[in-house]
Parts: sequence; C-alpha cells; structure tokens
Amino acid sequence: MNLAEFSIRHKYSIFAFIIAVLLFGIYASKTLKMELFPDTSPPLVNVITAYPGVSAKDVAKDVSKPMEEEFATVEGVKKIKSTSQDGLSIIKVEFHYGRDVDVAAVDIQNAINRIKRQLPEGIQEPQVMKFSSSSKPVITYAIQSQKVSLATVRDLAENEIKTALQAVNGVAAVDVFGGYKGQVNVLVDKRKLDALNIPLDRVTGAISGQNASAPGGRITGQDQEFLIRLVQEYANPEELLNTVIDNKNGNLIYLKDVASVDASGEERRSEYRFNGKAAIALQVIKREDANTVEVIDLVKEKVRELEKSYPYLEIKVADDDSVFTKQVVENMTGSVRDAIILTTLIIMISIVSLSESVIVSLSMPISFLATLALMKISGMELNLITLSGLILAVGIVVDDSIIVLENIMRHHHEFKKDLKTAAIEGTKEIFLADMAGTSTHAIVLVPLLFIEGFVGKVFGPLSLTLIYALGVSLIVSLTVIPLFTVLIGGRSWPRLQKVITKLASPYTSFMDGLRDFYTGILSGALKQRWLSIALTFVLFVLGMQLLRTIGMEVLPKIDAGTFFVSLQTSPGTSLTKTSEIVQQVEKIISSEKEVQYYSTQIGYEPGSHFLGDTGALGVTQANITVNLSTRKERKETIWQIEDRIRKKISAIPGVETFVVKESGGTAISTTAAPIDIRITGQDPEIIYRLADQVQSRVSRVPGAVNLYKSWSLNSPEIHVRVNEKRAAELGLAPTEVIKQVFAGLEGSPASEIKSDNRKDTRILVRYRPEDRTSLDNLTSVTLSTPIGARVPLRDVAEIGISRGANVVTRENLQPTIDILGYTYGRTFSHVTDDISNELARIPVPDGYSITITGEQTDLQESMRDLLYSLALAILAVYLLLVSQFRSFIHPVTIMVAVPLVIIGVSLALLFTNKVVSMSVMLGLILLVGTVVNNSIMLIDFIIRARKDGKPRFEAIVESVRVRFRPIMMTAMSQLAGMLPLATGMALGSERFAPLATAVIGGILTATLLTMVIVPVVYTIFDDAASLFGKGRVDSSLEGIFPS
Repeated sequence: MNLAEFSIRHKYSIFAFIIAVLLFGIYASKTLKMELFPDTSPPLVNVITAYPGVSAKDVAKDVSKPMEEEFATVEGVKKIKSTSQDGLSIIKVEFHYGRDVDVAAVDIQNAINRIKRQLPEGIQEPQVMKFSSSSKPVITYAIQSQKVSLATVRDLAENEIKTALQAVNGVAAVDVFGGYKGQVNVLVDKRKLDALNIPLDRVTGAISGQNASAPGGRITGQDQEFLIRLVQEYANPEELLNTVIDNKNGNLIYLKDVASVDASGEERRSEYRFNGKAAIALQVIKREDANTVEVIDLVKEKVRELEKSYPYLEIKVADDDSVFTKQVVENMTGSVRDAIILTTLIIMISIVSLSESVIVSLSMPISFLATLALMKISGMELNLITLSGLILAVGIVVDDSIIVLENIMRHHHEFKKDLKTAAIEGTKEIFLADMAGTSTHAIVLVPLLFIEGFVGKVFGPLSLTLIYALGVSLIVSLTVIPLFTVLIGGRSWPRLQKVITKLASPYTSFMDGLRDFYTGILSGALKQRWLSIALTFVLFVLGMQLLRTIGMEVLPKIDAGTFFVSLQTSPGTSLTKTSEIVQQVEKIISSEKEVQYYSTQIGYEPGSHFLGDTGALGVTQANITVNLSTRKERKETIWQIEDRIRKKISAIPGVETFVVKESGGTAISTTAAPIDIRITGQDPEIIYRLADQVQSRVSRVPGAVNLYKSWSLNSPEIHVRVNEKRAAELGLAPTEVIKQVFAGLEGSPASEIKSDNRKDTRILVRYRPEDRTSLDNLTSVTLSTPIGARVPLRDVAEIGISRGANVVTRENLQPTIDILGYTYGRTFSHVTDDISNELARIPVPDGYSITITGEQTDLQESMRDLLYSLALAILAVYLLLVSQFRSFIHPVTIMVAVPLVIIGVSLALLFTNKVVSMSVMLGLILLVGTVVNNSIMLIDFIIRARKDGKPRFEAIVESVRVRFRPIMMTAMSQLAGMLPLATGMALGSERFAPLATAVIGGILTATLLTMVIVPVVYTIFDDAASLFGKGRVDSSLEGIFPS
C-alpha cells in the first residue's frame, strides 16, 4: 500500500492530522519568538576598566597590556583588540564561532583574577561584559520634567524607576545615563587650608573617621543581652560642615572653616538630550533568551503604570527596536500572502481547471502552517531571514503538488481511469521522480547547515526553513493531493470555470505559441549542435565576466528608518564646548521634515552598554540616534537624507571627524566600519605618519566617505617630571607626589552617606573649582611630606605642556591605527579595489604593514564559505543523480543546466542595478536544485518516448512539446512566489531582494535554455555511447522511473 492509497483509505485520519497540523501551525505563528535579525555576532567578551585621571599611554602600559598578554593564553581566542584612552581601558576579546560565550566570560574573569596583583592601585574593578545583539538596549526612554530638577529626575530614575523595570519578565539590566549622578562634594579652599597648615588628606581622614557605623561588642546581663554599636553617621550633607578636622592648641578647626559642601552631584563627563533638551536616558537590555517584542511590550505596560505614579515626569520613547521589527514581520508576512495569491493566480491560468487549481492552492496553507509548526518545535524564531525563507518557499512548495496532480489527471484523462485509481497509480508512478526533484532541492541546502561563522548564522536558519518546507510539501503532495483529487477533482463550478477559462485564454494561447516557437528552435539546434553549444558557452563566459564587472558586497544595505551621527571634536575640547558644537548638528537634524525624534549622547558613564567604533565615548565624542518616519511615509531614502546631512555637518567648525551611517551600516556587528585600513607597527609616530598618507590617498577614491583615524596624536597633556633628588630630601616618592596632586584636582572618596531606600551617596573631597582650573593652580598644589614640611609642586617637579595620543589601540598585542570609513554612490568592491591600488603606491618601512580589513575581510571569508557550499551542492546533486540514474555519464547531461543560470543571474542583476552579495550566492545555490528538476523531467520523458519506439529526434521534439507546459508552469509559479521579495517593497526585504532577483533571472534563462541545450547534449552523449559500442546512453536508465 503506497502513501496515496493509505491516505484515500484512511481519509478521516488524514483529515484529523491536517486539522492538528493547522491548529499547531496557527499556534506557532502566534508564539514564535520574534526578532529583527538572528544574533550573528561571534562570541565576544568586553573587559572595561576605569583608571581615573591617567593618560591613554599609561592606561595602555599599566592596564591593557598585561591583561591582553594574559587573555592571549585563554583557549579559543581568535582576536584581542584593546582601546586605551584617558582614564579607561577597553579590551574586546573575540572567540571562534562555536565557543560558549558564558564559559568564555568565566575564563576571562579567571584570567583577570590571576593578574590582579600586577595591576596598579587606583583602578576600578574590571567589568567583564558578554557581547551579543541582545547586549544592546532594545528600548530607550528619555525622561524629562518641567517641575523638578534634572538631578531629581536622575535620582528617581536610578533608585525607583530602574528598580521597577528590572523586575519586568525578560529584562536583564537597565542602564541610567545623563544628568547628575548623586555625590556630596566637599570643596576645600586651598588658601585657607594652607594658612592653617592642614594637609588635604587630614580633611579626608577626619570625614571618614567621624562617619562610621561599627560593632562594639555586647553586654550580657542576667536576663538580657545588648549589642553595642557605634552610630556616628551623617544623615545629610549639612552635617559634614560641623566635622572637626584639626585641633590647633585647643582651638577646634571645623570643616566649615576651610570648605563648603554641596550635593550637586559628580562633575559631569557626559550629557544626554532628547530632541535637543536635557533628559535622563533609561536603556533596557533584555535577557539573551527573551523575545524582543514581548519584552518591549511588557516594559511599555510597566511604564504606563509608572506614569500614573510620577505625573510630573515626561517619559518618552527615544528608541524602540520593536517598531521596525513589527513592521518588518507585518510587511514580510504580507509578502508571503502576496506570493501565495500570485502563485495561485498563475496556477489557475496555467491549469485552467478550477477544481485542480483549488486542490493545489489548498496544499499551500497546509505546507506553510506545518513548516511553522516544525520551526516552533526546533526552537527557531521568526525574523527577517526565516520570513525570507518562507517567501522563497511559496513557489517551490507547489512544485511537488503540481507534478503529482498533473500526472494523476493524465491517468484520468488519457487512460480513462476513475479518479481513485488515477490518484493511486498516478502518484505511485511519479513517486520516484517527485522524490528526486525534492531531494535535489533540499540537498543543495544541507552544506549551509554545517558552515560555522557569519554565513552559517545568516543562512543556516533560512536553509532549515526551506528544507522543512520542501519536506512538508513532498509529504503533502503524496498524501493530501491524491485525497483531495478524489474528493474535489470531479467537481465543477460552471460559472467560475467559464470566467477562469476566459481569463486564461490569452495566457494559454501565448504559451502554445511559445511552445511551437521553441520546438522550432530546438529542431534547428539539434541540426547545429556544436554551434548551439558554442553560442551557449559564449553567453556563459559573458555572464561570468558581467558578474565580475558589476561588483560585490557582503549584504545589501537596509533602510530601517534609523541612522546615527557620530562625531568627535578636537582632542582636549571640554564637555561644554563639545555640547555647543553638537547643538549645531542637532539644529541641522531637527530641520529635516522626515525626522520624527532624535536623542544625543555625549561622553560615557562606566557601566553603559554603548561603546563607539573605537571605544567608549569621551567628552569630545557624541552619538546622535535619529529616527525617521517609515519608508512608506517618506519620499526620500535614508541614504539621500544622510548625504544631505553629511554635507551640512562638514561646514560646522570644530567638528574634527564625523560619520553618518544607517542602522545596520555594517553587515557584521563586530565590524567597526565597512572600510577599515589597519596600519601595524611598533612606533606610534611612524604608524601615525603612515595613517596620514593613507587617509590622504584614500580620500581621493570616489565613493569613500567619512574617513577618519581611530586615534589622534594631538591630545594636550601636562607632563609632571619629579626631581627625584629634591623629592627624596623631603621624603617623597614620585608616586606619592602624583597621588597628592590627583587627590587635590580629581578628589579622594572620604566616605558615604547611607540611605535605606536609595543608593549610598559618595562624599568626595577636592579643591574648589577656582583652585583647579589653570596651570598655576597645578604648580601651586601643596604637598605634605613625611617630615612635616609642606611645599608647592613647583619646588619638586618640572611641569610642561605637550601633545600625545588620545587613544592607544593594539590588536593581537601589536600597536595599530585604523583608517575607518564608509562607501556611498559606488559598489563596495569597486571602492576597495581602487583603495588597494592607492595603498600599493605607499612605501612601507620594514616591520610595518598596511592591510584592508573591515567588510573586505568579511566579504572574502563569506564568499569563500559560500563558494565552498556551492561546490558541495553541485557535487551532492551529481552524486544523488548517479545513485538515482545508476550512471556516471547521464547526470552530467542533466547538470548541463546548472551553468545556464549564470546568464540569467548576471542579466537580472545588471537590469535591476544590484550587485553580487551573499544573498546572490545563496540564490545560485538554490538554483542548482531548481534547474536540475526541469532537466530530470525532460530527460525522463525522452527516455520514455524512446522506449515506446519513437526515433530519437521525434522523441526529443515530442518530449519538449509535452513537458513544455508543466515545466513552464512550475517555473512561473516559482517566479510568482519570489516576485514580492524581488521587488523589495516590504520593509527589510532589501537584504534578500537580490536573492529573489537572481533566482528569477536564473530560472527564466535556465528554463528556456534547458529545453534546447540539455537535449542537444543528450544527443552528443548518445552518439558517443553508440560510437564506442555501448548502445544508447539511456539504456542504463530503464526501470528507474516506472512507465
């Protein structure tokens, strides 16, 4: 009993199973985890260490270098990149794909523990942060108020709102950014302190000693026991003023005699604005396993509750990942619907019979919902990639149904069998051919499931989606189609049938005419076989050359409606001045009518999850996130708006470097910029001079924009060189000298004011602002010596101003500088080719190197993996055909169709102005399975005709005439299914539109040429077999497909 017979005999069981599949598929569609993109980033661990007040050079030497060397010993490390800047070390440790990032983070933490004693005093605890796409905030809120101060808003955000949001299911962390962080400042009047001959550290010690809570033991009586506890804590900042800091001959010196106290917060090293106005940012980070859309919806619900409790706060969404994700899913789902409708229409006008069209059309929703059910079971998610796979599957999944139904109806009409017998025997007859076709489709996708790295992360889910769809469609075609044929095949709807026949008439006439035209061409080609092959070979060579000419990129850019403006002012620029310059940029952005809202982040706060392209943002750096109206609501693309803003920003004085880039501006999240030219060598000054030459030459390349260096040598520094002899006479070590300077200018933590329901507030002791703003202030810092003397800094040190590196970068333990940039108006590979030519003209000293990395490396690695997959796909199909046809020669005849796709792919890309990318390469892999199916059907029919006694020429021409319609029907249904994705109308579809375009072009040319070239090659092999005395080439194929 075959599957068709089983399904017909047990129709109630089949219907029950169909209903169960439909229900589970609907459930899966509602509950599948929804994301925009899968996490394609490699396992990455960031280690961030603050070292306040220390130059970038010293941070690199004392913190980054020893950590890098220790991290290099950790198993599985692929790349280590450190960025050391003033007061901060950031080390990015990238592991090979497949490494568990949780285990990697533990290994890095263990490595830090091993070298902690080698790290300098004064560093803050290193933060070990795992990086993935889920490490970035999924939603950011801007909180403002017209009724309370920004400091109060920060306090509420940090101590109340943050706590409430962290309790939301799926939230991993909440970052607070902007405003004033709570701190009590003890601002010492240096002149008064010196007049009383009191060292600064005595003030710090007095506050620390008088603000304490400590156990004093216990008293045990007959019946009771009492704990003794010292309670000497400051309740509020004002109490500090009455702290006794010294006793001069019985005269008590109070803090209020030499200092003032305020609770204005920490000195600002960052700012946050929303639509140009000061605000506090709340950045919500989700758990790695949580559903982005669900988490954001829950957070929004919680925020609505919080707004009732804080009516005086304005809590606005500044950035929301769910908006575009929902739009993409909605639009792509609409594309799936459109693809189904178009495919159904093609089927109707091709088959003409209404009942047969209904049978095939009903198979589609069953196949799709079953595919969604399998995706749910295997833990997949609904994202741009898997949705693209579903769209691509529309035209493919109906192939099996069309082939089976066409053969059933042939048995019914030609052999006059009743529908039940025709369904059973027709399905049985086509079973192996159907299996062969589905197998060739599926097997080409299998290699993509085993590729690691970025390619595997992107195309693995898409391939698995298609494999699920193909497997389901095969089962549906062998069970549901025969059953539905028996139940529906004999029904007629005269009125509707008349309408469909009328609508299909022009299409039918066109196809009949095209068929006659093709049989004429085939007859001529069979008479001029070598000329036909020569012409086809020329077209193939031209197609290959055209693919090389149109250029390459990793993945097409995507218009997500969000872009970033990252800028940097001159090294040494203050936060205030940087803020003024950024305000000019904000005015340009706000003047754009397509801009809905924007948020600005200047500087960096420890613990923040946002890191710039070259490290954390300093006070000279800013990042502006700009949200536009949706693509359907605006006339211009995001790139046109970016280009206009780019030109305006270039005219603003004070902006040293800037970048305008769309969200997803790089295909791989760990790539800093598409253009990344890395210069490596030991001497920073030499690599910086090389960087100047590189930037100068690359700036001449058309299409290379927003070029900037990863660091500058123009950062102002004040160098303090201690006179060791003089310091020794006073009992001072150089480290003690700079420690006291640091305490006066940056401050020393003295203690904390405790709070039961608030974060403890740090008390910082430092000189008042007017005593720490100039070089004279620095030289007059009073040093306390162990022998009781008090001397100004100028007596023990030479002080001078110089310029140095504001950032020190190293990669794999080698000093580096990067020239970063973007492309605009030209294909990526064309730009990088011109850059390579320019770099070849630069003389490079021994021991130094200039290499193009960034997306160029990503492109090379991705194309290598995909070419490997393509080769494996071709080999797998060939071996499958050898197994099925029991011949090593005949599969070559069938696979002649594969090179033909190059002709159509190249022309399709040329006419649609698209370039070769990973998407196109996947299209080529898919085409291998698609075009082979047509060859199988054609050769199979030729063999059958010859077995029936027809001469070779007549058998070939007759086969093309008979198989022309079903071959064109399957081709047209595939084209119709891919048309919505190819047009790129759905939001987010830009990434995979070239894939559909390539497949459409390849199917068109390969389908048409297959019916000419494959028969020609067949005759050549047949003649060769006869020449060498082995009979017909197809003699070994008899019995493979039942007649």
